[in-house]
Amino acid sequence: MSRRGIKELDLVLQGFLQDGYADATAVEQQAFAALLEYQDPEILDRIFHGVEDEDAAIAALVQRLRAGGS
Repeated sequence: MSRRGIKELDLVLQGFLQDGYADATAVEQQAFAALLEYQDPEILDRIFHGVEDEDAAIAALVQRLRAGGS
């Protein structure tokens, strides 16, 4: 579900999927699904380069991912 073409994204997204997704709220799970619809460079910008997303739920999820994800 979250396999990407960039190893760094695989590590972060797979880590969340394995360690945090089951305990995430429905809003966080929906935000995760929406984030996966983005292109890899857009996800990289949000997680690693501090670009804020306009969607508050995605922005909050990205903060969680930056902090370790689970």
